[in-house]
Amino acid sequence: MEDAHGLKLPQSVRNCQQRRIVRFVDHSVLSLFELDQNEVQKFLAQLKIKSRNPPAKTGAGDPCLNGWNVWPENTATFVPGNKELGGLKRTWVNEAKPIEMLSCSSPKGDWLHVEIWSVGDHAVIKLYTDWN
Repeated sequence: MEDAHGLKLPQSVRNCQQRRIVRFVDHSVLSLFELDQNEVQKFLAQLKIKSRNPPAKTGAGDPCLNGWNVWPENTATFVPGNKELGGLKRTWVNEAKPIEMLSCSSPKGDWLHVEIWSVGDHAVIKLYTDWN
């Protein structure tokens, strides 16, 4: 997973899932994982953040859903709703609350989309790297 996005993952990362779109001209990789709440800021410190956005919808959401989901639609980055990226599974017990969406420079691709979700005592991180 570190190779896919060019990021160092904290030790507490668990329940990793990954989906890919591989086409001749366009390809991308989507990752979803859980980590301890106290490691979120350390993970985020390595990002080159271009913009930050709060959720457009309040309350619980579903990190397994792609597309705009709970996030604003006028952002620089997003997770497309392509069927190849579907099929992520819920691996946590508590409801997921969207915290923040980040549009970042990518160490590996054209851009990096990051979603941060709270699931009680830990977090879910969703990453999407796009190459055009």
